[in-house]
Amino acid sequence: MQYDTLNPDDRRPGKLLSIVLPAYNEQDVLQMTYDRFTAALPGICREYGLDYELIFVNDGSRDRTPAMLDEFTRRDPHIRAVHLARNFGHQAAITAGMTIARGDVLAIMDCDLQDPPEVLPHFLEKWRDGNQVVYAVRRKRKEWFGKRLAYWTFYRLMAAVSELEIPLDSGDFCVMDRSALNLLNSLPERQRFVRGLRTWVGLKQVGVEYERDARAAGVPQYTFRKLMKLAMDGLVSFSGVPLKMVTRLGVAIMFLSFFAGLWVLVDSIWH
Repeated sequence: MQYDTLNPDDRRPGKLLSIVLPAYNEQDVLQMTYDRFTAALPGICREYGLDYELIFVNDGSRDRTPAMLDEFTRRDPHIRAVHLARNFGHQAAITAGMTIARGDVLAIMDCDLQDPPEVLPHFLEKWRDGNQVVYAVRRKRKEWFGKRLAYWTFYRLMAAVSELEIPLDSGDFCVMDRSALNLLNSLPERQRFVRGLRTWVGLKQVGVEYERDARAAGVPQYTFRKLMKLAMDGLVSFSGVPLKMVTRLGVAIMFLSFFAGLWVLVDSIWH
Protein backbone atom coordinates (compact mmCIF):
# COMPACT_ATOMS: atom_id res chain seq x y z
CA MET A 1 0.00 0.00 0.00
CA GLN A 2 1.09 3.59 -0.58
CA TYR A 3 1.30 6.23 2.10
CA ASP A 4 2.76 9.69 2.57
CA THR A 5 6.15 9.72 4.28
CA LEU A 6 6.06 12.32 7.02
CA ASN A 7 8.67 15.02 7.16
CA PRO A 8 9.91 15.72 10.73
CA ASP A 9 8.38 19.19 10.35
CA ASP A 10 4.96 17.49 10.25
CA ARG A 11 5.33 16.93 14.00
CA ARG A 12 5.99 20.62 14.66
CA PRO A 13 3.88 22.63 17.14
CA GLY A 14 0.44 23.82 16.06
CA LYS A 15 -0.95 20.40 15.18
CA LEU A 16 -4.31 18.96 16.22
CA LEU A 17 -4.82 15.86 18.37
CA SER A 18 -8.13 14.04 17.78
CA ILE A 19 -9.30 11.58 20.44
CA VAL A 20 -12.08 9.15 19.50
CA LEU A 21 -14.22 7.90 22.40
CA PRO A 22 -17.04 5.45 21.51
CA ALA A 23 -19.92 5.57 24.00
CA TYR A 24 -22.89 3.24 24.47
CA ASN A 25 -25.17 3.84 27.47
CA GLU A 26 -22.38 5.56 29.40
CA GLN A 27 -24.39 8.13 31.38
CA ASP A 28 -22.89 6.97 34.70
CA VAL A 29 -19.29 7.60 33.66
CA LEU A 30 -19.60 10.27 30.98
CA GLN A 31 -19.23 13.32 33.24
CA MET A 32 -16.19 11.76 34.91
CA THR A 33 -14.68 11.05 31.48
CA TYR A 34 -15.24 14.62 30.34
CA ASP A 35 -13.75 16.02 33.56
CA ARG A 36 -10.66 13.77 33.48
CA PHE A 37 -9.86 14.41 29.83
CA THR A 38 -10.44 18.16 29.93
CA ALA A 39 -8.30 18.41 33.06
CA ALA A 40 -5.40 16.38 31.62
CA LEU A 41 -5.34 17.44 27.97
CA PRO A 42 -4.48 21.16 28.18
CA GLY A 43 -1.19 20.44 29.96
CA ILE A 44 -0.37 17.48 27.73
CA CYS A 45 -1.11 19.44 24.57
CA ARG A 46 0.95 22.42 25.70
CA GLU A 47 3.91 20.09 26.23
CA TYR A 48 3.66 18.75 22.67
CA GLY A 49 2.51 21.92 20.93
CA LEU A 50 -0.93 20.50 20.11
CA ASP A 51 -4.54 21.59 20.21
CA TYR A 52 -7.16 18.89 20.76
CA GLU A 53 -10.66 17.74 19.91
CA LEU A 54 -12.62 15.07 21.78
CA ILE A 55 -14.86 13.09 19.43
CA PHE A 56 -17.54 11.21 21.36
CA VAL A 57 -19.37 8.67 19.18
CA ASN A 58 -22.79 7.83 20.59
CA ASP A 59 -23.40 4.26 19.42
CA GLY A 60 -27.20 4.33 19.60
CA SER A 61 -27.40 4.86 23.38
CA ARG A 62 -30.81 4.60 25.05
CA ASP A 63 -29.98 6.47 28.25
CA ARG A 64 -28.98 10.10 28.83
CA THR A 65 -25.72 9.77 26.87
CA PRO A 66 -26.96 11.68 23.76
CA ALA A 67 -28.31 14.61 25.82
CA MET A 68 -25.13 14.81 27.91
CA LEU A 69 -22.93 14.83 24.79
CA ASP A 70 -25.02 17.58 23.21
CA GLU A 71 -24.59 19.63 26.39
CA PHE A 72 -20.80 19.11 26.28
CA THR A 73 -20.68 20.35 22.69
CA ARG A 74 -22.72 23.46 23.54
CA ARG A 75 -20.39 24.58 26.31
CA ASP A 76 -16.99 23.36 25.08
CA PRO A 77 -15.67 24.03 21.54
CA HIS A 78 -13.17 21.16 21.93
CA ILE A 79 -15.99 18.60 21.99
CA ARG A 80 -17.61 16.99 18.97
CA ALA A 81 -20.45 14.47 19.17
CA VAL A 82 -21.49 11.93 16.54
CA HIS A 83 -24.84 10.19 16.98
CA LEU A 84 -25.30 6.86 15.21
CA ALA A 85 -28.86 5.91 14.28
CA ARG A 86 -28.70 2.63 16.22
CA ASN A 87 -26.25 0.43 18.09
CA PHE A 88 -23.85 -0.63 15.33
CA GLY A 89 -21.16 -1.92 17.71
CA HIS A 90 -17.86 -0.78 19.16
CA GLN A 91 -15.75 -1.22 16.02
CA ALA A 92 -18.27 0.64 13.84
CA ALA A 93 -18.34 3.49 16.36
CA ILE A 94 -14.54 3.72 16.31
CA THR A 95 -14.62 3.76 12.51
CA ALA A 96 -17.18 6.58 12.50
CA GLY A 97 -14.96 8.66 14.75
CA MET A 98 -11.89 7.96 12.63
CA THR A 99 -13.74 9.04 9.51
CA ILE A 100 -14.55 12.54 10.77
CA ALA A 101 -11.36 13.16 12.77
CA ARG A 102 -9.57 16.33 11.66
CA GLY A 103 -6.38 15.76 13.62
CA ASP A 104 -2.81 15.39 12.47
CA VAL A 105 -2.51 12.72 15.15
CA LEU A 106 -5.33 10.48 16.42
CA ALA A 107 -5.90 8.58 19.64
CA ILE A 108 -8.50 5.82 20.09
CA MET A 109 -9.51 5.27 23.71
CA ASP A 110 -12.36 3.78 25.75
CA CYS A 111 -14.99 6.07 27.23
CA ASP A 112 -15.09 4.32 30.62
CA LEU A 113 -11.64 5.58 31.72
CA GLN A 114 -10.04 2.14 31.57
CA ASP A 115 -7.60 3.87 29.23
CA PRO A 116 -6.45 6.79 31.43
CA PRO A 117 -5.73 10.08 29.63
CA GLU A 118 -2.72 10.64 31.89
CA VAL A 119 -0.71 7.98 29.99
CA LEU A 120 -1.02 9.78 26.64
CA PRO A 121 2.39 11.53 26.94
CA HIS A 122 4.15 8.13 26.71
CA PHE A 123 2.38 7.51 23.40
CA LEU A 124 2.87 11.00 22.01
CA GLU A 125 6.58 10.81 22.81
CA LYS A 126 6.89 7.67 20.66
CA TRP A 127 4.87 9.34 17.92
CA ARG A 128 7.14 12.38 18.03
CA ASP A 129 10.11 10.02 17.66
CA GLY A 130 8.81 9.10 14.20
CA ASN A 131 6.51 6.11 14.82
CA GLN A 132 3.35 6.21 12.74
CA VAL A 133 1.39 3.86 15.01
CA VAL A 134 1.88 3.58 18.77
CA TYR A 135 -0.31 0.82 20.18
CA ALA A 136 -1.03 0.05 23.83
CA VAL A 137 0.00 -3.26 25.38
CA ARG A 138 -1.96 -4.15 28.50
CA ARG A 139 0.54 -5.10 31.17
CA LYS A 140 -2.20 -5.67 33.74
CA ARG A 141 -5.98 -5.62 33.65
CA LYS A 142 -8.10 -4.73 36.71
CA GLU A 143 -11.05 -6.89 35.70
CA TRP A 144 -12.59 -10.10 36.95
CA PHE A 145 -10.66 -13.31 36.33
CA GLY A 146 -13.04 -14.80 33.75
CA LYS A 147 -12.76 -11.78 31.45
CA ARG A 148 -8.98 -11.64 31.80
CA LEU A 149 -8.76 -15.35 30.95
CA ALA A 150 -11.03 -14.91 27.91
CA TYR A 151 -8.87 -12.07 26.54
CA TRP A 152 -5.64 -13.97 27.28
CA THR A 153 -6.97 -17.03 25.42
CA PHE A 154 -8.22 -14.99 22.47
CA TYR A 155 -4.91 -13.20 21.86
CA ARG A 156 -2.92 -16.45 22.03
CA LEU A 157 -5.38 -18.24 19.73
CA MET A 158 -5.26 -15.28 17.34
CA ALA A 159 -1.46 -15.38 17.33
CA ALA A 160 -1.50 -19.13 16.63
CA VAL A 161 -3.84 -19.03 13.62
CA SER A 162 -3.48 -15.52 12.19
CA GLU A 163 -1.48 -14.79 9.08
CA LEU A 164 -0.50 -11.47 10.72
CA GLU A 165 1.67 -10.93 13.78
CA ILE A 166 -0.91 -9.00 15.79
CA PRO A 167 0.83 -7.93 19.02
CA LEU A 168 -0.25 -9.89 22.08
CA ASP A 169 -2.51 -8.09 24.58
CA SER A 170 -2.90 -5.01 22.37
CA GLY A 171 -6.38 -3.51 22.20
CA ASP A 172 -7.88 -0.63 20.27
CA PHE A 173 -6.13 2.01 22.41
CA CYS A 174 -3.48 3.57 20.21
CA VAL A 175 -2.06 6.79 18.82
CA MET A 176 -1.51 7.09 15.07
CA ASP A 177 -0.54 9.87 12.73
CA ARG A 178 -2.50 11.14 9.76
CA SER A 179 -0.71 8.90 7.24
CA ALA A 180 -1.86 5.76 9.11
CA LEU A 181 -5.35 7.17 9.62
CA ASN A 182 -5.74 7.94 5.92
CA LEU A 183 -4.73 4.39 5.05
CA LEU A 184 -7.24 2.87 7.47
CA ASN A 185 -10.01 5.19 6.27
CA SER A 186 -9.32 4.17 2.66
CA LEU A 187 -9.86 0.45 3.31
CA PRO A 188 -13.17 -0.94 1.96
CA GLU A 189 -13.93 -3.36 4.83
CA ARG A 190 -17.37 -2.96 6.39
CA GLN A 191 -17.03 -5.51 9.20
CA ARG A 192 -13.93 -4.05 10.85
CA PHE A 193 -11.49 -5.46 13.37
CA VAL A 194 -9.56 -2.23 13.86
CA ARG A 195 -6.55 -3.60 15.75
CA GLY A 196 -6.06 -6.21 13.01
CA LEU A 197 -6.34 -3.65 10.20
CA ARG A 198 -3.93 -1.43 12.10
CA THR A 199 -1.34 -4.21 11.96
CA TRP A 200 -2.16 -5.11 8.35
CA VAL A 201 -1.34 -1.64 6.95
CA GLY A 202 2.24 -1.98 8.20
CA LEU A 203 4.12 1.32 8.66
CA LYS A 204 6.47 2.05 11.55
CA GLN A 205 4.82 0.74 14.72
CA VAL A 206 5.82 0.39 18.36
CA GLY A 207 4.07 -0.80 21.52
CA VAL A 208 3.84 0.95 24.89
CA GLU A 209 2.96 -1.01 28.03
CA TYR A 210 0.42 0.41 30.46
CA GLU A 211 -1.78 -0.76 33.30
CA ARG A 212 -5.41 -0.88 32.25
CA ASP A 213 -7.60 0.58 34.98
CA ALA A 214 -10.87 -0.79 36.26
CA ARG A 215 -14.02 0.78 34.87
CA ALA A 216 -14.58 4.12 36.65
CA ALA A 217 -18.39 3.80 36.91
CA GLY A 218 -21.38 2.07 35.36
CA VAL A 219 -21.57 -1.45 34.01
CA PRO A 220 -19.58 -2.97 31.11
CA GLN A 221 -21.38 -2.62 27.78
CA TYR A 222 -19.28 -5.31 26.11
CA THR A 223 -21.38 -8.39 26.88
CA PHE A 224 -20.06 -11.92 26.44
CA ARG A 225 -22.01 -12.20 23.18
CA LYS A 226 -20.43 -9.01 21.83
CA LEU A 227 -16.97 -10.16 22.87
CA MET A 228 -17.53 -13.48 21.08
CA LYS A 229 -18.64 -11.64 17.93
CA LEU A 230 -15.53 -9.45 18.06
CA ALA A 231 -13.34 -12.53 18.49
CA MET A 232 -15.01 -14.29 15.55
CA ASP A 233 -14.65 -11.19 13.35
CA GLY A 234 -10.94 -11.10 14.18
CA LEU A 235 -10.36 -14.79 13.60
CA VAL A 236 -12.31 -14.92 10.33
CA SER A 237 -10.88 -11.67 8.95
CA PHE A 238 -7.20 -12.38 9.58
CA SER A 239 -6.86 -16.14 9.39
CA GLY A 240 -7.53 -18.69 6.67
CA VAL A 241 -7.86 -21.47 9.27
CA PRO A 242 -11.66 -21.17 9.82
CA LEU A 243 -12.30 -21.22 6.05
CA LYS A 244 -10.00 -24.21 5.60
CA MET A 245 -11.73 -26.05 8.46
CA VAL A 246 -15.17 -25.39 6.98
CA THR A 247 -13.97 -26.48 3.52
CA ARG A 248 -12.48 -29.73 4.85
CA LEU A 249 -15.60 -30.40 6.88
CA GLY A 250 -17.72 -29.87 3.78
CA VAL A 251 -15.54 -32.26 1.75
CA ALA A 252 -15.71 -34.86 4.53
CA ILE A 253 -19.51 -34.58 4.71
CA MET A 254 -19.72 -34.89 0.92
CA PHE A 255 -17.71 -38.14 0.93
CA LEU A 256 -19.67 -39.53 3.88
CA SER A 257 -22.93 -38.70 2.11
CA PHE A 258 -21.68 -40.33 -1.10
CA PHE A 259 -20.69 -43.58 0.62
CA ALA A 260 -23.86 -43.60 2.71
CA GLY A 261 -25.95 -43.18 -0.43
CA LEU A 262 -23.94 -45.89 -2.21
CA TRP A 263 -24.44 -48.23 0.73
CA VAL A 264 -28.21 -47.62 0.71
CA LEU A 265 -28.33 -48.26 -3.08
CA VAL A 266 -26.33 -51.48 -2.86
CA ASP A 267 -28.34 -52.67 0.12
CA SER A 268 -31.63 -52.03 -1.67
CA ILE A 269 -30.45 -53.90 -4.81
CA TRP A 270 -29.01 -56.80 -2.83
CA HIS A 271 -32.20 -57.32 -0.91
